[in-house]
Amino acid sequence: AAMASVGYQGVPGAYSEAAAMEVFGNANVELVPKGFNSFEDVFLALKAGDIDFAVLPFENTLGGSIHVNYDLLLRFHGSVHILGEHSFRVRHSLLALPGVKREEVLKAMSHPQALAQTEGYLRAANLTPVVAYDTAGSAKQIVEQQMRDTAAVASIHAAKVHGLQVLDSGIEDDANNFTRFLILGKSPVSPPFGVPAKTSVMFVPKSHEAGSLFKALSVFAVRDINLTKIESRPHKKGSFEATAVAVETRAAGSDAKPRKRARSEDDLTAVNTAGKPVANFEYAFYVDLLAAASEERTQNALRHLSEICVAVKLLGCYPLDGVMLQPQQAELPPSPVVATVRATPLRIGIVGFGTFGQFLARRWVSRGHTVHAYSRTDYSAVAQQLGVSYHSDLDAFTAQQPD
Repeated sequence: AAMASVGYQGVPGAYSEAAAMEVFGNANVELVPKGFNSFEDVFLALKAGDIDFAVLPFENTLGGSIHVNYDLLLRFHGSVHILGEHSFRVRHSLLALPGVKREEVLKAMSHPQALAQTEGYLRAANLTPVVAYDTAGSAKQIVEQQMRDTAAVASIHAAKVHGLQVLDSGIEDDANNFTRFLILGKSPVSPPFGVPAKTSVMFVPKSHEAGSLFKALSVFAVRDINLTKIESRPHKKGSFEATAVAVETRAAGSDAKPRKRARSEDDLTAVNTAGKPVANFEYAFYVDLLAAASEERTQNALRHLSEICVAVKLLGCYPLDGVMLQPQQAELPPSPVVATVRATPLRIGIVGFGTFGQFLARRWVSRGHTVHAYSRTDYSAVAQQLGVSYHSDLDAFTAQQPD
């Protein structure tokens, strides 16, 4: 198997390290993990070539977006590219020193977000929350300081790394706890034709014009390009070059040439009539498109966008729910597209098994998960063909306790 050094934020045992192990394990790549103190340190190491790849969290189903990483993605544009995405199931566990009994534990230490996600459990267990820098760091601190009255809220992976015992697992209040990680590298990739792809773009609309954001988003809507995410971030002068980026790839057979239109960011500096600076609320927008950058409709949309925006940045085009770890080159065989299958299969429940329910079932079954379905209409024959457990009784369906 190939070998790759992969950077993440945190100490050994972190959820980010576990996510990296899933991604690169599925790709049959031997992982050499390297933890860093901050997200910025990971970006700097990747840019300098100290690591081959980076795996960083960008959003969580409960906690929302991790804004600092969107800002860093823009700041390091051109040196860092998105190669793929991976949704990681976050399962919290209560970890203590070996030999410690549950009744000896009085406090629970972890990252604030992990404590918030287990608040109900900790309250019922009469455990006092103690805020720490991160989850795996809490486990490490408990071992170093031999804290017998304190347990860490962290992963089972952290327990294995730091030699702790698991007092309880699955203690999160909401099971819908997933973190979307992006896999970053130094060279851009281009998914092969026919592979479902995502394209990530950042742009700054013209300032102080009515409907400017509507016009920007309409370039995708009129071409039937679906957006799966939109995120706004404060725009700092100088974070974009003055010239809007040209479309970097063209659809095969397209004769249209990319156009550049220079726009000065001086227009974004606001002053009042006395010549004094005033508050200038300008924003950059991050969007994910369900389309490949090489498609003609995407090419046309990005060219149109560059004409009506201050600047446009293409951050990456990568497989949907997958990753490519090397760029396509004519002299090399195609790089495999690796689907991000989780190490522990989920139990997925689908209520309503019509056309859309069957579409979801195919997707989840193909990723190795167990799927249960319920519908008032009898779809048992279709479910059997798809490898889905079909339930005509709602109580029998809910008894499966889907994740």
